[in-house]
Amino acid sequence: MRDNIDLAELDRLIAFSIDQSLSHSDAQKLNSLLENSAEARQRYKEIHETHTALCEVCPSKMLGDSASPQTQATSPQTRMVAHTSSRQPSSRPPGKLVPKLQLGAALSICLLIGFSSYMIGKHAGEVHVATPDLTRTDTTPIPENTPTKKTTWGGVESTLTGHAVLRKTIDVIWRNDEQRVIDGSLLPPGSFAFSSGVAVIDFFCGATLVVEGPAQLDVISDWVVSVKNGRVEATVPPAAQGFIVKAAGTDIIDLGTRFALDMSEGKAQVAVLDGEVLLRGNQFDDDLLQAGEQTSLDRKAVDSDLLSRIPQLDAIEQQSTDDLKKQYSAYRNFMKELSTDSRLIALFPAEKDFTGRRYPNTAETDYASAGQLLGPVEIVPGRFQKESVGVLMSRPGSRIRTKINGTFSAYTFSCWVKINSLKHEYNALFLSDGYENGEPHWQIRHDGKLMFSVMVDDSQELSYSTGPNSPPIQDKGLHHVYFSEPFWTPSMTGQWFHLAAVYDPAARSVTQYVNGKVTCREKIKDEFIIHDLSIGAAEIGNWGQPFRKTPDFAVRNLDGVIDEMIILNASLSSDEIYDIYLAGSIHEE
Repeated sequence: MRDNIDLAELDRLIAFSIDQSLSHSDAQKLNSLLENSAEARQRYKEIHETHTALCEVCPSKMLGDSASPQTQATSPQTRMVAHTSSRQPSSRPPGKLVPKLQLGAALSICLLIGFSSYMIGKHAGEVHVATPDLTRTDTTPIPENTPTKKTTWGGVESTLTGHAVLRKTIDVIWRNDEQRVIDGSLLPPGSFAFSSGVAVIDFFCGATLVVEGPAQLDVISDWVVSVKNGRVEATVPPAAQGFIVKAAGTDIIDLGTRFALDMSEGKAQVAVLDGEVLLRGNQFDDDLLQAGEQTSLDRKAVDSDLLSRIPQLDAIEQQSTDDLKKQYSAYRNFMKELSTDSRLIALFPAEKDFTGRRYPNTAETDYASAGQLLGPVEIVPGRFQKESVGVLMSRPGSRIRTKINGTFSAYTFSCWVKINSLKHEYNALFLSDGYENGEPHWQIRHDGKLMFSVMVDDSQELSYSTGPNSPPIQDKGLHHVYFSEPFWTPSMTGQWFHLAAVYDPAARSVTQYVNGKVTCREKIKDEFIIHDLSIGAAEIGNWGQPFRKTPDFAVRNLDGVIDEMIILNASLSSDEIYDIYLAGSIHEE
């Protein structure tokens, strides 16, 4: 059945989104159409794919305007910085792409519609249309959307939506789960709100806001934010001069300074701590406010204790450091107790007790050796920053090797990772060397899906090439890979994630977790059941010794940091997995 939508209006909004000139109100309108209409989503997909295909086939200026350096050089933000003492410029007019895109899209869709219909019919039930939220980036631990693609003269590159980064939160209580944002997430255009606590926000222009709740902000651009509620300290370095905070009908235009704003409990007051700001709008006409001065934005009297109520970055940093020390102390106590668990196979905690290049295994069982750091690994701050350490394995030769003896009846793997990129097809978490019967492989695929498998019958052989100068490799056989839904996108670079996988032959199930929550659970079919499990020589964060007859090896090093790896001869329950996650997380939930 055809949706009751205005196709002409939909095409206009899609054209403006490709041309990067979509206003905030139009973005909301387009997002609403995409959320509520399958027909709108299909048309959005067709036009975007057509535009990308045309740009790849014929990257002319007609189709490349939306990504050309000339267009970007005249963006509203650039003009505003160049004229910080003038009125804020109006929104950019539509680019040349709109009429040309409509013509190109119409002609191209006519040519491609037959092929598209064939492919959709062929893959009925397999066509997945992303429903982008143009005003909000999904910040749940397991995102549904992937980065969009942007056509440039050099090809197609991934793009993300955002004007700022949520650096950290302290004791923040969110209004609801939908508004919850993870530390390190991008903040796109739109509302950012919480009920209590403190948030530190870094805008891409260089400005930093320390915001105390209850707070409600509207992120407008890299250079502009509107504050409707909350107490704010703004630190603006010279590179961010011209940053604007909108409040109570007034533009507070920074001229290189640090200032405080109180928009709580019916107040609207501003005070300059260092430097000066320009006030424009309402009762102000480009009035200067200098260090030590304060004023009301709504003609009411200014409170003498204004500054005492404003959160300050130095105090927040010190509180954060103190909190980390307490969290780390609690974490160490938890790890010390866990090390006595008889079910442990190996325990590599996030502690600083490194001797040379030896990664301590603190489990009191005798199955596993200590890990050996090999290659260009780097010891870097871990989850608890200066209190703990992690192992960075961004270069192909980096690895942590260990040897694990014994036969086991189940597996639970648990680790903390900070991913910089998923640049390989497969990115290692824990891999046994030879992948023989009963041995595990735990990885992350390039698209952010967790992969877990156990070899069932290594007598079956498959042949494939490992390099142009090497003979084909005989790989071994019968196993099944259990995939999760994607949990990671490039917008999450620098965030810590707790990952876990439970292989339970007795219950015939494989379950994987992200941040203490189940992301997939799959039954083990009869043909893939194996009860006698073992590991042998293995690597954390890489897979460098699977083949001994050729110099070529699969490049699977994890481009990121691992600062904990736990392996148990048991199938932990969901509650036990959550307890491990909670003990290691920085902010308890």
